Amino acid sequence: MRRLDRFLVLAFLGGAVALAAGGCSGANAAAGWVYAPPAAAAQPAASTLAPTAAASTLAPTAAASALASTAPTAPTASVSASASASASLNITILSDAMTGKAGWPVFVPSDFTLPANSTVIVTVTNFDGATALPKGSDLYAKAAGIVGGTFTVTPIKAGDPNGTAGPTTSVSALDPTQVSHTFTISALGINVPLAPGARTTFTLHTGAPGTYAWRCLDPCGTGPSGWGGPMAATSGYMQGTLTVVG
Repeated sequence: MRRLDRFLVLAFLGGAVALAAGGCSGANAAAGWVYAPPAAAAQPAASTLAPTAAASTLAPTAAASALASTAPTAPTASVSASASASASLNITILSDAMTGKAGWPVFVPSDFTLPANSTVIVTVTNFDGATALPKGSDLYAKAAGIVGGTFTVTPIKAGDPNGTAGPTTSVSALDPTQVSHTFTISALGINVPLAPGARTTFTLHTGAPGTYAWRCLDPCGTGPSGWGGPMAATSGYMQGTLTVVG
C-alpha cells in the first residue's frame, strides 16, 4: 500500500507540473489567448457617427462653395460619454511666424492613426491667431459629433505653452469672429472650432476601421478669400488623414 500511495502522489505531482509548464509556454500560450474587452467597455457602432442626408446643415459659404462636399453633417444619434478614454491624440498648430512662411500655418501632425471603436481624448495646442469665419458659415463655430457636444478651452502663452494664461472654460461653440481653425471630419459628422492662442480639448468616438479625410474649413490661408496657400495644399497643412485601425 505504501508503494502504491507513493506512486499515486508522484503521478499527481507530475501531472500538475505538466499543466503548469503548458500554461506558461510562450508560443502556445500566446496563440490560445484572445483579448475580449468587458461588455461595459463596448463602444457605439460606427453608424452612431454616420452623417445624415441633411448635408446642408453645415454647408460652407459661397466663398467655400468648392468645398461643399466636405461639409460635416449632424450625427444620426447623439454621442454619449464613456467612463474612460482608451486613446489620446495631441495636435499642435504652428503659426506662420513659426513656419517662416507668411500665411502658412500648419497642423502637426497632419496624418494620424487611432484604434477603432474607441473613445479618444483630442488636445489641440494652437499658437495661431483668429481668422473670422465668413458670413454664413457660423455653424462651423459650433461643435458637432463629439462626446457631450462640448469642448474645453484653456488660453496659453507662446512663451510658456505648457502653462495657462487664463481659466479653462467648457463651451459648445465659439464666437464666429474668434475662430482660428476648425477640425472637421465630414464622413464622421465631426466639427470642432479651435480657439486662437489656446489649448482645445474634446472627446470623440471612433467607429469601424477606415480612412477618413479631415480638414480646416476656416479660410485661414493666402489670397483675398483666404482659400489659397495652405488651404489649397493637397495635404500636410490644413488637411490630412485619420486612419482608424481594428
